[in-house]
Amino acid sequence: MRSITLIITLACLCLQPSLNAMATDAKAPIKLTADKACTELVPEESTRLALIQQMLADGKPHAAIAHLDAIKSKSERAELLRAHGLRQTGRAQQAQVIYEQLTNSCVSGHAYRGLGLIASSAGNLPEALRYLKAASNTLPTEHTIRNDHGYVLMQSGQHDAALHEFLTAVELAPDYRQAAHNLILLLYQQGDTARAEAFAKQFGIVADEMQQLKKMTQAGNKIGPVATP
Repeated sequence: MRSITLIITLACLCLQPSLNAMATDAKAPIKLTADKACTELVPEESTRLALIQQMLADGKPHAAIAHLDAIKSKSERAELLRAHGLRQTGRAQQAQVIYEQLTNSCVSGHAYRGLGLIASSAGNLPEALRYLKAASNTLPTEHTIRNDHGYVLMQSGQHDAALHEFLTAVELAPDYRQAAHNLILLLYQQGDTARAEAFAKQFGIVADEMQQLKKMTQAGNKIGPVATP
């Protein structure tokens, strides 16, 4: 899932309500809640949840869910990790239920991101944009959300807005290769070869990677958002 050169396709199941029903209220604004404090965790639980989060990042969502079942934590952070695991194992509908419950919690920004990724994988770009914009508004300095938002904007043909999101992501996290690749791919698609190559040099992207990005441009492909955790 963390490949920086392959197209990432998020696993998904049919969502309820239907995509047509979701699209009808796509322009309805999301009301963001004020920041809330997360439940304070004891050190042991915090350590175990950090290990579970690493399992998700390492592409081991089934193991992560098993460990969540073992610790029986109902904290906001644990529930968010469970939703991530369910999404990564193709149980999008179950994940969506948890994410929706968490949109009024201390992890609301990450919950909106999860909902955005589910909508994106289902091909519902207007809904994905709503959720990812809400996620970005809640967590404006989270570089992965900026990249995900930029990706869906690029898919939607909003290239100028996508460029802004990718540039923000790479300035927030200069070592974040996913956004750097998406940025260069977008510049290639816009015919701005000189700028694309300048950024490639800045980010240390090697010739083989550049060649693959050029091929993806010719094929009309996009790298895609990050799916983990």
